[in-house]
Amino acid sequence: MTTTLRPYRPADLDAVVALSLRAWESAFASWREILGERLYDLAYPDWRRSQAAEVRGACEKHPATTVVAERDGRVVGFATTVLGEPAPEGARTADLEIIAVDPDVQGDGIGRRLVDAALSLMRDAGCAYANVWTGGAPGHGRARGVFEARGGTP
Repeated sequence: MTTTLRPYRPADLDAVVALSLRAWESAFASWREILGERLYDLAYPDWRRSQAAEVRGACEKHPATTVVAERDGRVVGFATTVLGEPAPEGARTADLEIIAVDPDVQGDGIGRRLVDAALSLMRDAGCAYANVWTGGAPGHGRARGVFEARGGTP
């Protein structure tokens, strides 16, 4: 099966939201275990709703810098990059704002390819520094591994 990367299209939005919620299920389960029921319910009363809103907002605000992974006509991953404004001193920065890979295809190298695409976009835009934020919970372990393998430091 071939996975291709392509620019985001507005018609991708529902598929991107759905796969991201499946992808982050384990991360939020990890937080539930770490925090316990009471604190977790206070911190994340409806994580699916808030995460869906975050994904929608990122894709709608930054469609030109969102990349989608597609396999057999199905959206299986995405990454949204936010480019900072060029600084007067020349050091432009960027954030890999949000990334997810459908759990059905995790481990196939799609996350690595999406990170590489985001980093390439950043380099092409003249960025000297990239931010990627991820949680320290075990549910984020695979993502941290991908970022570190691409040169990121904790």
